Amino acid sequence: MEENRLFNNWKRALLVSLQLPHRSNSEVQNSLEELSSLAYSLGGEVSGQIIQVCTQIHPANFFGKGKLAEIKSKIQSENVDALLVDNQLGPKQVQNLEKLLGCEVLDRTQVILEIFAKNARTHEAKLQIELAQSEYLLTRLVGLWKHLDRERGGISASRGTGEKQIEKDRQFLRHRITRLRSQLKKVEIERKTQTKRRSNCLCVSLIGYTNAGKSTIMNALTNSGLLVEDRLFATLDSTTRLLEEDSRPKVLLSDTVGFISNLPHEVVAAFRSTLSIVQEADLLLHIIDASDNIDEHIRTAAEVLQDLESTCIPIIKIFNKTDRLSPTRLLMLEKMYPEAIFVSATQSEQNITDDTPAFVDKIRKQILVFFEERMKTVKIRLDYQHCQQLANIYQWSRVDEIDYQEQGIMMTLTAIPRNLDRLRHHLGSDIKEMN
Repeated sequence: MEENRLFNNWKRALLVSLQLPHRSNSEVQNSLEELSSLAYSLGGEVSGQIIQVCTQIHPANFFGKGKLAEIKSKIQSENVDALLVDNQLGPKQVQNLEKLLGCEVLDRTQVILEIFAKNARTHEAKLQIELAQSEYLLTRLVGLWKHLDRERGGISASRGTGEKQIEKDRQFLRHRITRLRSQLKKVEIERKTQTKRRSNCLCVSLIGYTNAGKSTIMNALTNSGLLVEDRLFATLDSTTRLLEEDSRPKVLLSDTVGFISNLPHEVVAAFRSTLSIVQEADLLLHIIDASDNIDEHIRTAAEVLQDLESTCIPIIKIFNKTDRLSPTRLLMLEKMYPEAIFVSATQSEQNITDDTPAFVDKIRKQILVFFEERMKTVKIRLDYQHCQQLANIYQWSRVDEIDYQEQGIMMTLTAIPRNLDRLRHHLGSDIKEMN
């Protein structure tokens, strides 16, 4: 999927960060480690990292003069062809840094957009990332003609650098953004149609920090073959599978794009339709990497859920990768999160024979118990002349008892309240509820 990327001509990168007074040493270091993983996801090699501790941002070059000299020296000695800045840069700062350092400069937002462009596979994901890239470029036209030139199919966008040329570029991007939004609207309508068809099902969404193991757990729970890679944002496309064939009502599991701290606004906006599957969920499975920055990852997930207005949806926490923990650390987490489930999905996958891994049964059981506790049971009588409605009853509820009596079909049904309401509305006077 390299053709979707704007910056794909670098292989070796230097990571740099500006540590302002409000950021702690550990916060900056963790963020740089994450940026290193992002570079790896793009297939790049990291030569090293430089941190400048400073009280304020240099308006023109972002970094101070002395630190820029150190960065330039490192670039030349290490044969670096890209500078990855773990901060948000302005368009003029990017242009000035590239001119001073003689190499490609990408800020954190650009790196994440590049990964999304590389990993987008479905039509919807490609449209979403194209929209995010276009909106990002619209505010950063100065110094980006070389990328826009390829986007437009070779029109000579780089010949003029005057106001007239910039306005032409803006007009091109605005038309492109309008077209992409229109196409995504159609995709969203199709998604809503699919959602309506699944309205009788219970929906569970897997959420969590990128690379926490959502796809591995999804595969184990549903016996599906989703892509699993030890890279950030390996999964961008929402996938829905059935939890169990014979469960009533049916339970659908959906994988989602991973969260990350400081997720660019452009990405959140573009992928909002995909993330809407989270908003429609009855239950969330929050997959957490037990071996990596737990508090930060939980906080990031809470921020994204708040942005999606989905904080009221119940959550079951699942701590994954417990094989990387010491027994003491695992015991401490179990005491801190007594309601959570602790698993090692990869280790279970490696040790599997013909039996289902124990953690799969544990998660499935907790999901079904969660919904069982919220279900209601009613007794109804269905007249024989309306027996064609049995198909709808079996579709929207679990039939616990059925007795064919002279006066009609007596049934005991169990379902979530919303499905019982749908049955009442759909069947109307065809059924009679019994006390």
